[in-house]
Amino acid sequence: SNVVFMGMGEPFANYDNVINALNRIHGTLNIGWRHVTVSTVGIVPKIYEFADMNSQVTLAVSLHCANDEKRGDLMPVNR
Repeated sequence: SNVVFMGMGEPFANYDNVINALNRIHGTLNIGWRHVTVSTVGIVPKIYEFADMNSQVTLAVSLHCANDEKRGDLMPVNR
């Protein structure tokens, strides 16, 4: 089984609850860390905080566009 945090709002905008959910998924449902992915649009401070956890959870970054200028037009977080 795999779990993906995607398409339900920005996970890192609700960081503490997402971390609690990850711990419950791993501890209660016994799903391995490597079977869990969190997808973000790129909230950089939270990416660093997440990385500092040294977790084995996969982090996916949704770019929405390969060109930074066009991404800025599409994604307010990029501005």
